[in-house]
Amino acid sequence: MTIRTRLTLIYSALLAVVIVIFGLSLFSLLNWAWHTQLQESMRFVAQQVIDVIRLNELTDAESQPAIRKRLARMPHFAFAVQVWRHDGTLIFNTENLEYSVPFDAENRSSRVEVTRNIYLPAERTHALVSTLPIYTADNRYLGTVQILSPLTTLEAATDRLLRVMLGVGLAALLLSFMIGSVVAGQVLQPLEMINQTAKQITDANDLSRRIPYEGPADELGQLIMTFNTTLERLERSFKTQRRFVADVSHELRTPLTTLQGNLDLIKRFGINAASLEAIESELKRMTRLVGDLLLLAQADSGSLPLEEKEVDLDTLVIEVYKQAKVLTETVKVRLEPPEAVRVKGDADRLKQVLLNLVTNAIKYTPDGGEVTLSLTTEGSYAFIRVTDTGIGIPKEDLPYIFDRFYRVDKARERKIGGAGLGLSIAKWIVEAHHGRIWAESELGKGSTFTVQLPRMDTGSVPESMRDTRPSIRIPLIKRKT
Repeated sequence: MTIRTRLTLIYSALLAVVIVIFGLSLFSLLNWAWHTQLQESMRFVAQQVIDVIRLNELTDAESQPAIRKRLARMPHFAFAVQVWRHDGTLIFNTENLEYSVPFDAENRSSRVEVTRNIYLPAERTHALVSTLPIYTADNRYLGTVQILSPLTTLEAATDRLLRVMLGVGLAALLLSFMIGSVVAGQVLQPLEMINQTAKQITDANDLSRRIPYEGPADELGQLIMTFNTTLERLERSFKTQRRFVADVSHELRTPLTTLQGNLDLIKRFGINAASLEAIESELKRMTRLVGDLLLLAQADSGSLPLEEKEVDLDTLVIEVYKQAKVLTETVKVRLEPPEAVRVKGDADRLKQVLLNLVTNAIKYTPDGGEVTLSLTTEGSYAFIRVTDTGIGIPKEDLPYIFDRFYRVDKARERKIGGAGLGLSIAKWIVEAHHGRIWAESELGKGSTFTVQLPRMDTGSVPESMRDTRPSIRIPLIKRKT
């Protein structure tokens, strides 16, 4: 059974329950109102009869003919009336329904008002009988008056009402089923679109397909947007995975080819220093590549723990500056006066990020260029900037430089020796510290990589902490104004 059919049946069943409850309530209310109105009319007639009898003592035999005459002239509203004396004598009986026996023999001598529903065999119908006692002004019991009203008209009205309600209810159910089926089909049409698109993607293995939707942003609209977003992410992940596999294959194939070539040379001509140096270089390259891949795999799986300690970020920046000075003799590395700031995190991983950024800046800065390292604070954040005067990054490549194995200039990157994983690792480490990393660049003028991290302190570092810092003489440069 389809969802459309199930929804239609559920809506119809709920409507049927509502119609039944409403119909029974309405029917019961109208039936009660009609019976109540009928009883009130019967009580009104009975009270008039009682008033006539009170004016003429019922026990006085001479007054009974006068009572009968007065009662016969009264309008009885199509009710049958009997008046019984306390000794069981029938004093008056209307002509429209003559009975020589009491309408309600069981309550003929009742001292309280009683209303009962009885069956009339001769008329083959039910009737409503009200029995009211008759008392004098001094509370003497004289007899009873019984009012009878056949329920033929009332039963016919209720039967007609029941048939009308059944007919209207069935018509409403049929109409609701038809309308519900059409509405459910229109509402569920996006689901059918999702189903068809999923089948097309599965059959054609094409993740570039999307579900067209121009409707309101309701639950189905949000579902389609989520589905399209998921497809976009799957497509991007699939492309990244294919590129990842291709790049890893290429990165491993190149050193393996070099290793195989040098081994062949050693077999043919014996061991020589150049071959051993090339083998050692390629082995180190493969070791770095495998280490970076293992690090990213651990990060993706969540099994790479990070320490959470207080880190003096300015001390860390100074240490990175000292190491960067040793890496190059042709590129000038400078440090702007760092501000004292502390962050919470893993000092080794943060140092890895900074070394990666500084190393990249040195690699892509030509001889005679400059690499500047700075640490500033703004509000509750610390900002580390690595600026170089290198070749720069094209604008169209900036959004992708933190993707794995992405290289702006593949030939130059391989020549330098990178695998395109350093910035991906840096991005993961920074985000794991609840920070951000981004790059700004202009071709031919250089690049600036910025790391933003949340601060632990908001003021200056206490003097006691300043005393514990290592005293390192660093050549500083003045800020440009």
